Amino acid sequence: MISMGSSSKHGEGYPPALKETLQLFTVDCPHDVADILQDGGISPNSINTIIYSHLHFDHVGDLTHFPAAELVVGGPAARIMEKSYPRYPDSPWQEFPRHQTVRFVHFDDDVVRFAPSRNVAPLGSFERGLDFYGDGSLYLLDAPGHFPGHLAALARVAPDTFVLLAADCCHNRLCYSPGERLISRENYHDLDVARETVDKVKVMHRLENVVVILAHEKERLDEMPLFPKTLNRWAAAETGKKRSR
Repeated sequence: MISMGSSSKHGEGYPPALKETLQLFTVDCPHDVADILQDGGISPNSINTIIYSHLHFDHVGDLTHFPAAELVVGGPAARIMEKSYPRYPDSPWQEFPRHQTVRFVHFDDDVVRFAPSRNVAPLGSFERGLDFYGDGSLYLLDAPGHFPGHLAALARVAPDTFVLLAADCCHNRLCYSPGERLISRENYHDLDVARETVDKVKVMHRLENVVVILAHEKERLDEMPLFPKTLNRWAAAETGKKRSR
């Protein structure tokens, strides 16, 4: 599972340091990801891997519902989590559950420091990627700029069809299609690097066999099937439209 949305159904339970930030948003989630999975016939206990795109509060969910899951996080986030709440009362980052297994993905020049170690491989426009399962079904991509250790994922949904889960590489479709809107400084850890990452998303969008989905791309709610339906046929149809243009 990749990212988990809000960790609270009612905007409660976050570190106190987030209080001011949360006042800018209306956090009202009548169903969290654990509820949605159960309603779709999947027990949270059966989830064995959770991949965080990054550590912002609207992506981390509540790990306590997933006791069997290993957590995978971008390597630069490890230093951030060294000072997490409640050990550090002013931290906006909630500490991981006490017995949580966590693996950090560190992209180096030639090898991804990740057990088992694997070579870094370019994927489309992205220079550094990890074949997560070793079978070509899911790739983690180094997609920096928005947050330290920000990850995107490229999922194979058919032999030659992929969905790029671009997380928060940008927050609006117009940033990659047609690509005329620039991302704004307030949402990004490193604006220049983030704009380079968005340029890579634009290139992926132009590929005939890739469909891009942003975490905050509201248009997709009306366009694509939602769980428990699958994206496979929809993604194939979307790439078919691109090929016929």
